[in-house]
Amino acid sequence: MKSIQRLLSGTSAWIGLTCLAVAASGPGQQPAVWMASDLVGMKVVSQEGESLGKIEDVVVHPGGMHAHAVLSFGGWLGMGDKLFAMPWSVLRSVAPETGKDADERTLALQVDKETLKSAPGFDKKNWPSLASPDWSREIDAFYAVGRKPAHTQPVPAAAPTSVITWRVSELKGFDVETPTGEELGEIEEVAIDANGRVSYVALKHGGSLLGGAKHVAVPWDALKFSLAGDKGDEKVITLASTEKQLEQAPEFKKDKEHRAEMSDPRWITRVYTHFSVAPYWTAQSAAGSKD
Repeated sequence: MKSIQRLLSGTSAWIGLTCLAVAASGPGQQPAVWMASDLVGMKVVSQEGESLGKIEDVVVHPGGMHAHAVLSFGGWLGMGDKLFAMPWSVLRSVAPETGKDADERTLALQVDKETLKSAPGFDKKNWPSLASPDWSREIDAFYAVGRKPAHTQPVPAAAPTSVITWRVSELKGFDVETPTGEELGEIEEVAIDANGRVSYVALKHGGSLLGGAKHVAVPWDALKFSLAGDKGDEKVITLASTEKQLEQAPEFKKDKEHRAEMSDPRWITRVYTHFSVAPYWTAQSAAGSKD
């Protein structure tokens, strides 16, 4: 009883993120977040454990919209030349078999084969316009049959649709600037929580050709996305931060042996606190309590 009371006396933020982790695959198995570099290339199986394909890329959005996983199925059902984008809600984490390395973790697709046969896909060499609001709307509608909608924060109506969507493959190495155009660093990693919402990014800051760069974590909601350039089609990511604030930000340790630490809900809470950004999971928890 005392241990339960101590748990309940912890911060609601810690509990909120832990719940996201547990919901994905059970206590002690799924970290609070996935690293995009681990997700891309991850094996995908059917609900019966049959190998289907792998994650080719992940489509993410500013704000509270859930991510979309982009899957390839190889030669299965003649789908070898196509890719299929799906909402995160149709994927479930499967822990590796006992004795196997954690890298053997897979994702199970909660969609039957008959449904997949009619799923919307696109050619690998001809991606659709991800900027179109109809793109995600049609995909979500197809997979929404018989499923409860995910609790996500709505994207503001005024948000420019042309910058709502990003592929994690194009985010890696993307420069982040101050609002006045001073370079702060480049994105090295994207952390996605168990519900498919981007939690934070790892930013490579400072250093030179001789090294000395530091990797720090920045809340996804602290970043601002806009368009620039003569044609208005140049994507820009800015962060309102001073050099000192960035230097003192929680360090992101990119080696795989630090994955558990970088996924710890308490550590992620520190990241949000450092940048004075309201944790999105506390807002979701509050919204859920009103339902």
